[in-house]
Amino acid sequence: MKSLQLLISASIFLLLFIGFFHPIYSITQDLGRHLITGEIILKTHFVPKTNLFSYTYPDFPFINHHWLSEVLYYISFQKLGFNGLLVLNTALALVSFGLILLTAKKSSPIALLFCSLLYIPILFERTDVRPEFFSFLFLSLFIIILYKFRSYCHPEQREGPHRILRKAQNDKKHYLIFLLPLLELFWVNMHIYFPIGVIITLFFALDYLLLRKFKINKQILILASVLALTTLATLINPNGLKGALYPFSVFQNYGYPIEENQNIFFLWSLIHKQSILFFFIAVPLLIGSLILNFKRVYPFEWLISIFFTILAALSIRNFPLFVLATLIPFVKSFSNIKLSLPKHFRTIFFILLLGLAVFEAQQIYTKKGFGFGVETGAKNAVDFFIKENLKGPIFNNFDIGSYLDYRLYPKEKVFVDGRPEAYPSRFFQEIYIPMQLDDQRFDLEDKKYNFNTIFFSHTDQTPWAEQFLKQIILNKKWNLAYLDDYVIILTKDKNTKPKVQTDYSNVRSLIQLARFFQLVNFENQEINVYQKILNINPIYCPALYNLSLKLQRKNDPSFPIFLNRFQNNCR
Repeated sequence: MKSLQLLISASIFLLLFIGFFHPIYSITQDLGRHLITGEIILKTHFVPKTNLFSYTYPDFPFINHHWLSEVLYYISFQKLGFNGLLVLNTALALVSFGLILLTAKKSSPIALLFCSLLYIPILFERTDVRPEFFSFLFLSLFIIILYKFRSYCHPEQREGPHRILRKAQNDKKHYLIFLLPLLELFWVNMHIYFPIGVIITLFFALDYLLLRKFKINKQILILASVLALTTLATLINPNGLKGALYPFSVFQNYGYPIEENQNIFFLWSLIHKQSILFFFIAVPLLIGSLILNFKRVYPFEWLISIFFTILAALSIRNFPLFVLATLIPFVKSFSNIKLSLPKHFRTIFFILLLGLAVFEAQQIYTKKGFGFGVETGAKNAVDFFIKENLKGPIFNNFDIGSYLDYRLYPKEKVFVDGRPEAYPSRFFQEIYIPMQLDDQRFDLEDKKYNFNTIFFSHTDQTPWAEQFLKQIILNKKWNLAYLDDYVIILTKDKNTKPKVQTDYSNVRSLIQLARFFQLVNFENQEINVYQKILNINPIYCPALYNLSLKLQRKNDPSFPIFLNRFQNNCR
């Protein structure tokens, strides 16, 4: 049994390592801004409280709820570069899941493997380097410490022949609960998920009160004092009470829709993400196993299962919280379901689970890759901006703003970056979105801000971004200065020579470039890119299909060649 547990634990950790140890893609999202903010805090010994990086609303109040994570990120980056950040992020993920796994491993090995493989694709929804990984660690620490304290509070529920020894060990370990306020002190300064520490401590206190029929004793006094101290710890942040309450009000001024904050049903209607599919499968199994083991399930296990299921359903960014919080009750209750299956059925089931593990590893490897590295993203475009001595004010889109913060601040400030809460909500609804949908509205804002450069990530697939690109490429006031598979730069300077740059050996880069040419109706350039894709992969079906259609529309006599190749290989 121990060798089987060891094999299963090793398999799960290997899968997790493959999933999290991949090149960094978040550098063009929020990571760059985190790094520059960490540098500013270290140099000034002050946490900025206004929108520092934008020229549109530089004095707008901003509560930085992850400033300490940014400082740690910057220190790691200074010492070890991007590879150091990747190692740190992977370690946080493995330790967070490992702590939960160690607590859950007392259950059936097969149940542990099944539940983990069902949960891991949900966990893999969030694998890039982000401050929220510190929240994952704190959540895991809170859960295992509270589980240990529960074991101390309810010694009659301990099982096994060494009950007296276990009681002595637990009497020492129950003091770990006094670490929770200290952990909360770090948590409140590292990520906005910090209220979760108070909430799950409250759940454990309710659990104890229910089982003891609301009788006050030493244990409940300890829990009450720890809960009070943990709550008070949330006040120790640069913004005091306002910072402690900020997670409950942040969405009152949040004028821009972001995928990670959308609910699962809305996202499923747009795209059938694998993580959502596994969530839809996991939740009924979780609730069903809890119901089947109703008398053996602790009240707090019901509370955290329901709470984190709702949290994950409301916002896809909460998927890892659901995984870490509910894995122990899921594995424990699933292990207690007695199924009298023949031995060869169990063997087949185990082999199928290992096959599922291989499938999940292949899926995440195909999507994110494996090993050290960092996505090029907008790096080449910013290098061009600096080399050509282009000037602001810059009009940029939401997706690229945080990277521009990282590379250009303080020489240049941005129009907008990836912090909706750092701008008035009306800015997005009344200015940013309308000026992309209406070229006349853009001209009005241009007169107001006097833009010199447009720096735009054309991978932005919002309707307003696509409409803007179609219009601006035809605007004679603006001249194409630079284009690659990620960014387009336009200037009012007619002397800047246009440069098109991409990796012609990379199919992914060529696909993104082809999509841009298709969007702005540059048909000849689009055809040329499809031909380059087919030089790399002669049976790449989307390129074959699109190229045959384009050539047929142009009455090119070669179109049947590509159409036949498509019909022979892609059906």
